[in-house]
Amino acid sequence: METRVLRLAMALTIACGCAMALVVGYHVEPVKASWSGHTDTIPPNNFVSQGVVINFDELDSASGAYCELFAGSRGGGGAYHLSVLTNPGGSEIASANAAGDVDHKWVRFKIGIDVPDSIVKGKKLTFKFTRAGSDYSA
Repeated sequence: METRVLRLAMALTIACGCAMALVVGYHVEPVKASWSGHTDTIPPNNFVSQGVVINFDELDSASGAYCELFAGSRGGGGAYHLSVLTNPGGSEIASANAAGDVDHKWVRFKIGIDVPDSIVKGKKLTFKFTRAGSDYSA
């Protein structure tokens, strides 16, 4: 009887372990802004950007993907723009626009992909945020 219970417990443990391995799709390492971020206020470098190694297959808003930027101040109220660039190279592969009339809120960008073949797991992309109007840096 004890042997049967032990075998059943082992079988359940192995089955749960296998099922958990199938459920976990991606693991993302923590990122610190100082590792790959950039910001400046002097043109042409008046933007905020973050480089990331992508761990997903789709970035298009049609698949439900989006990107957010925290806007600290309304400032000039100009619209925000997101450019997704290859790294290295800096070729734009995706973009999005969002209203700038926000104050201390998250701004959501629904991304439109121009070059879908560029979205490959393990590739590094740069997300570059700019703002129109008198408040140039996002």
